[in-house]
Amino acid sequence: MVCASAARAQTELARGADQVRDKAYTQAIATLKGLAVRYPLLADYASFYLGQAHYELANYQAAAAAFHTVHSQALLSPFTGRAVMLAASSLTELNRPKDAIILLKHHYSKIPQAGAEAALAKAYQAAGDLVSAAVSWQRVYYLNPNSEPAGEAQSALVRLKEKLAERYPPPMGQMILARAKLLADGRRFADAKIELETASQVLGGSDRDLARVRMGAMDYQAKQFVPAYSYLSKLELPAGEADAERLYHLTYTAKRLDREAEMNAHLRELEQKYPQSPWRLEALITAAYVYLSRNEQPQYEAIYRACAEGFPTQPQSAFCHWKLTWANYLRRPLDTVETFKLHLQRYPESEKAPASLYFLGRLAEPRDAASAKAYYTFLEYNYPNHYYAVLAHDRLATPALTRVTASAGAEDFLKGISFPKKRTTLSFEPSPVSKQRLARARMLVAAGMQEQAESELRFAARNDGQPQVVALELARLLETRGAPDEALRAVKAYVPNYLMVPLDEAPLAFWRVAFPMPFRASVERYSKQKSIDPYLVAGLIRQESEFNPKAISVAKAYGLTQVLPSTGRSLSRQTGMKRFAPRMLFEPDTNLRLGTHYLRQLVDSLNGKWPETLASYNGGRSRVVRWLTWGNYREPAEFIETIPITETRDYVQIVMRNASVYRRLYSPVATADVSSAARRK
Repeated sequence: MVCASAARAQTELARGADQVRDKAYTQAIATLKGLAVRYPLLADYASFYLGQAHYELANYQAAAAAFHTVHSQALLSPFTGRAVMLAASSLTELNRPKDAIILLKHHYSKIPQAGAEAALAKAYQAAGDLVSAAVSWQRVYYLNPNSEPAGEAQSALVRLKEKLAERYPPPMGQMILARAKLLADGRRFADAKIELETASQVLGGSDRDLARVRMGAMDYQAKQFVPAYSYLSKLELPAGEADAERLYHLTYTAKRLDREAEMNAHLRELEQKYPQSPWRLEALITAAYVYLSRNEQPQYEAIYRACAEGFPTQPQSAFCHWKLTWANYLRRPLDTVETFKLHLQRYPESEKAPASLYFLGRLAEPRDAASAKAYYTFLEYNYPNHYYAVLAHDRLATPALTRVTASAGAEDFLKGISFPKKRTTLSFEPSPVSKQRLARARMLVAAGMQEQAESELRFAARNDGQPQVVALELARLLETRGAPDEALRAVKAYVPNYLMVPLDEAPLAFWRVAFPMPFRASVERYSKQKSIDPYLVAGLIRQESEFNPKAISVAKAYGLTQVLPSTGRSLSRQTGMKRFAPRMLFEPDTNLRLGTHYLRQLVDSLNGKWPETLASYNGGRSRVVRWLTWGNYREPAEFIETIPITETRDYVQIVMRNASVYRRLYSPVATADVSSAARRK
């Protein structure tokens, strides 16, 4: 029970924060004064809002003192970065710029780089160190071009260049090129091209060559393929990596323009001039996909072989070797055992290690069930919650494997490989710091400061080392405002290795945050009407929209199951809806009604095959029909692994894995098993 004095302090904190927000600074100071002492667990909150109020009233001495409480406390505060910045500004206003510089450098890692450098630049200017100010402003302008202070940096640099004249420190060529790249990363291709044009006039040597090449790259990134190809074809450069990069861009652009002969000519030129250049490696992978997408095995195998053999130490080598291994398996499965083993031995960190283990098991089953059991057991244990681990779990449950002992020889083979540690253990017992964070968040909620409580928990998840504990608390908070999708995204962002934890080694509550099932009644109702597994529908929704009913995709698909408005209109007529408007797709019931109807149509058109249906849902039915002609698939996993589009292949595996997890978490018997197992840990 909260005592009366604590309750008053909570009320005063919330009122003071609101007064600062409403710019009632004098009233805020009166409300917040002394609150940090009376409310020590949230002293940084009271001090920060008090400091803000003093700062806005130009009471810089009082502001600096209040901010000092924030950035000097033992528990790192969510306000530390902003408090340091405002404290430094206060010190500068008090004619103490050197103290501001010391403060900023001491806390530099706790402030976003652009903000820290902008604050340092202003402090240096106030201290009369214009050269250092120019260097800091350059770091903002060139290395953070998409940040808020970038415009201010540009203006400041113009003035400093005029003042410093020959003392002005010229920016390094790599910084100029970095700015262009960062602009392009922000999809500001026209701005990036202007930057590169300017750079090509002031830089020399290899930097100038790179700037000229990347001017053409900006055109094709902006979908201007013909101008890009024309420009890059005419560009003459000396031998070197810039020219290798030019040939890569030409290879890629020729591919996009369906100029296959030119694409191959550029590939040969790269082989002749720059056989070991990383740009040749990128070009090989680009060209190989052209033939892979058409299932022209001799052509794509030759290119993937050149990649795997020519660049054995590069990460992409594993991908190329797998493509060769898989093509060989589809033709001659029994001859592929040693190739799968070689893939594991040569690339133990390969993302295709689970696939290699699974298909080694499938090849062994008819003649050596003991070896198959060893492969499946290793796969299930070391890659929990992976698509192939789910398949391995099912295979291990078959009578032929339950009655045999795993092969010692196969186990010894696996022990001889340096596999990276994937399986993860998470503790859900809060540490002292986590307990303090949870208490702070709960006090903020009690004060009516839900937004600040959420920020506190997100900050804790990023900084305190127990994001899994904080994610549970954050999820409970988000559920109170109906945001399970945000809770799911928090788990993905803050606990990126969560899928490497076996289901029975974490609380059921955690897994139900990571695999939520809001709108469960509607999911089950419409799935039942269409004779679809509701757990499969849940798995699809998790991947499509993360259960955000207002989600809009890049392709402008709406809602839980991501239905295009045009498709929704057609489906509404088929299902007998009396009226339809695109906004209705944001209604969970409408979206589920139409989405499950569409899934039923797709699966019926594909003879009841769900992997093919999911592939169609993501990549288009016409593609799937073509892919089905590429092989005589003996099981669904073979078709899925053959899908040439990585996004679609991953999508099918993820949705099917999701369905398996949902079944274990929400079906009555499985739920009891997971809960009891987690309690025993």
